[in-house]
Amino acid sequence: MNIRQKFRLFFIAPVLVMAAARSSATPTPATMAGYWQGENYIVSTIQEHNGEFVVATVYATKLPHSQNLLISSSYSNTVLTWKYCPPAESCVTAETVSLSGDSLIVNWTDEEGGSGQMTLIRVESAPQP
Repeated sequence: MNIRQKFRLFFIAPVLVMAAARSSATPTPATMAGYWQGENYIVSTIQEHNGEFVVATVYATKLPHSQNLLISSSYSNTVLTWKYCPPAESCVTAETVSLSGDSLIVNWTDEEGGSGQMTLIRVESAPQP
């Protein structure tokens, strides 16, 4: 094996293998549709219908036999807003701010006057009620 062949084998081949591995990775969807987990293991299911988004369900995955906590959902001017009521807690209204890969930033308010911002993380599957 000459020097040129060794160079190709030891330096170029690994670069090509790494590039192929990166290109075969599943890309992050650039959509709000999916399952989003927030604080206290609350998972919101967002669906897309005709270019608009709707929250279909909200479950507290840490609670056994969790019921759908969703009260309402609306979409206007690219902002998704939804309200849910966890058991024995104040109801929460969430409003989307931005989407970046697997992170969805939302502003929230509760019925006791609390407010803030949180990051929902995309999760792979729907909660099991």
